[in-house]
Amino acid sequence: MSDKKAIFEILQKEVGQRISTIQAAFDDLNNVLTTNTKSSAGDKHETGRAMAQLEQEKLSKQLNNALELRNTLGKIDLSQPLTPIQFGSLVETSSGTFFISVSLGSIRVDEKDIFCISPVTPMGKALINGTVGQSISFNGQAIKILDIT
Repeated sequence: MSDKKAIFEILQKEVGQRISTIQAAFDDLNNVLTTNTKSSAGDKHETGRAMAQLEQEKLSKQLNNALELRNTLGKIDLSQPLTPIQFGSLVETSSGTFFISVSLGSIRVDEKDIFCISPVTPMGKALINGTVGQSISFNGQAIKILDIT
């Protein structure tokens, strides 16, 4: 099975990069709004300013979501074995490897795809409280739990 610490560090890095990117876009937009002086164009200026403010609100929501992801990741305790399956478990199944953490999709670690899912996703709900050797049913498919770390 893949190293849970390595997966965790990749997720932290990815979330950190997401926060940095959004923050940079937000800062650039703030600079545009504060340096943009009213021109004789009037209505065009006001329309552009309103559009920039809408974009600013959108970026603010994205930033809050990314900060929430970082806070959620911070709650994972890598030092504890997590069985049965719970938040923070790395689970190898007959249909793939899942890190029950935050929903960030698939990441590649040591030539292997790891699916980072939240415990509230349908697959996360199906896996929670599972144990090694147990089979679960997901979308009509039987999935065997092979290992948990």
